Amino acid sequence: ILLNSLQKTAAMLSLFATILVVSVVLFIIISSKKEEDAETAGAKVYKVRGRYFFGLVLLLILALFVSLRNLPYDNFHKEADEIVTVVASQWIWKMGYGIYDGDLGAYTGGPLIDVEKNKTIDFQVTSMDITHNFAIYNSDGAIIRQVQAIPGYTNILQHTFTEEGKYVIECLEYCGTGHGVMVGFINVK
Repeated sequence: ILLNSLQKTAAMLSLFATILVVSVVLFIIISSKKEEDAETAGAKVYKVRGRYFFGLVLLLILALFVSLRNLPYDNFHKEADEIVTVVASQWIWKMGYGIYDGDLGAYTGGPLIDVEKNKTIDFQVTSMDITHNFAIYNSDGAIIRQVQAIPGYTNILQHTFTEEGKYVIECLEYCGTGHGVMVGFINVK
């Protein structure tokens, strides 16, 4: 709900900013149609343009302050009930429970994992070879979460499965000839 209200606020701010820009442009167009000497008209336009510029700068600073102080949106993350390590490699997903920080080549996870419904899972996603993309699809074929799998770096993707079923894992980053068969599964019970 909080994320939805942030999106509505951003949409309203964008609408307000658009109305402001259009209003200033219309004002400049209307005021330039009056018959005045070029010097007087130019002075008016520069005066309005200067105020407009400083107003936009202040609005931008305010918008950045309001939005950036909330990054990286920690309030949307909670303590994980379970950790799943995900290692991508051409052309397979290796998933297993717990944190794995050893040799990725020796990692023995598999392309199928079982998790419990309504438990918060931290997927710790990395790659053994090249960049992949760990994408989770629901039973309707809609993508519900995704994150990059990057060699030498671990991204954490948190998700709580609220519906039972079989979720499909696919790679969204073209990774060679076997890309189409790089599929994994999450059974939610």
